Amino acid sequence: MDITKAFTYILDDREWASKLAISAGIALASLVFSIVLVGFAGWALLLGYLVELIRNLNANVPTPLPRWDKFSDKLRRGGNVLAALIVYNLPLLLPTCCYITTSGFWGDNFIGSAIGYLVMCCILPLVLAYNLITWPMFALAIVRYAEEDNIGVFFQFGDLFSTVYRHMSDTLQWAVFMVIANIVLGILFVVPCIGQAAAPALAVPIYGYLASQFANRIEDMPRPKRKRPALR
Repeated sequence: MDITKAFTYILDDREWASKLAISAGIALASLVFSIVLVGFAGWALLLGYLVELIRNLNANVPTPLPRWDKFSDKLRRGGNVLAALIVYNLPLLLPTCCYITTSGFWGDNFIGSAIGYLVMCCILPLVLAYNLITWPMFALAIVRYAEEDNIGVFFQFGDLFSTVYRHMSDTLQWAVFMVIANIVLGILFVVPCIGQAAAPALAVPIYGYLASQFANRIEDMPRPKRKRPALR
């Protein structure tokens, strides 16, 4: 895996600016309308775009950034990914509810502060451990989904877990690169408007490249692929 290329390969595409501009516009609209269905549709489109990008990367297309067309296909594929992402995050509802219900008891006094620290010390390690387990599994699953177009691959938890953690060194490398990417994107995201639109738009090709490289390194055997042309 090459962290530098994850940030630079899009520049090989002559249309990269226009493609990313559309992604940024959709991301900004999704943030603005995040509390209504319009926001979910925007995120589904971006995830569908990510799926097409991964397919092109796996097919070694010279300029893998897809064009912004066939919106219904992007919405369908991205909607499946979004649904799977929600399912993956359902277990986090328990610590979140615990945090919300106990936060009212926190205060400036010793007892309130002690309760707050105790809750945070219990919740944060659980959330971190859960994400460290599921993030690599989801990255592998989305690459498989890009090839097979079958939402069921997201829920083959046993196979995903065993494949990911049989290759611990590659998994740790991917995790480190993802942390680096998230730091860079997080710094960009704090810039009002422009950064908040650009960061999600750039996240799609960066995450897609890292996921594709990660999956290609850890897959133990060829998986069935539908014979379809790469999406441009």
